[in-house]
Amino acid sequence: MAATQQELMTARLFFNAAFPVMQVVLDDDPKMHKKFKGVRAMVQIGAKNDGELVACHLIFNDGKVAVKEGTAENPDIIMTFSTVAKRNTMFRGGMALPAIKGIAKLGLLIKVFSLLMSLMLMMPVSRPKDPAKKALKVKMSLYMITRALSVYNKAGDPAMHDWVLRQPDRIYQFIVEPYEETNIACYLRVKAGNSKSGHGLYERRKPFVLFDFKSVDGAMKVLLKDVEFVEGVEKGYVETIGSPEYACQLNDFMSILQSMLT
Repeated sequence: MAATQQELMTARLFFNAAFPVMQVVLDDDPKMHKKFKGVRAMVQIGAKNDGELVACHLIFNDGKVAVKEGTAENPDIIMTFSTVAKRNTMFRGGMALPAIKGIAKLGLLIKVFSLLMSLMLMMPVSRPKDPAKKALKVKMSLYMITRALSVYNKAGDPAMHDWVLRQPDRIYQFIVEPYEETNIACYLRVKAGNSKSGHGLYERRKPFVLFDFKSVDGAMKVLLKDVEFVEGVEKGYVETIGSPEYACQLNDFMSILQSMLT
């Protein structure tokens, strides 16, 4: 059965926005970092789509992971879902399992599954109490959403692309205070139809809009939709500095993407 355009867009967002966030887990979670120390392997994750295969592959290299669209040559493990919809369902936290080739490499398979399941920390049902896990959730979520915004534009969503097309060179910066402690910051750069996301503070240009979250807890309340964005501003969880109109427009796109990915 052929996937819908919405399902294919969601798959592309997972490949290019959610999966790369696994590097944050490998860097910031000591247990996961230890698991993948010395691991060098390739894992393909795909889904059948009307006779074709919609796939990406993960390249592990001693604690680093690169995500590439397309099939891999001689992967160690191959995970294949019967439909794109089922693949998307699993990574939203639903019940769907792939067929697996390479199951003999059980140790690697267990490690990869544990890393993939770590992405569930970004799901709305995940509400960690541990301060380190809270910070990790916020960092992962903001990194994912800024990447997703850029992918959504590059993939040709008409509304998003039109919004980016009408803008000169602008920076939309996200930061979680106190930055010296959280080390959580990322940005989206847009320019005449082009877009790029990045981690950290963009230092070559003043932000057109700055989303300044006053704490990890405040960021969680806004990201989990415990409060609407405007209410979050009113309660002091987040301050927007710059154009309020464009801040609200970007937030609307963020909400669309969160609904697709979580």
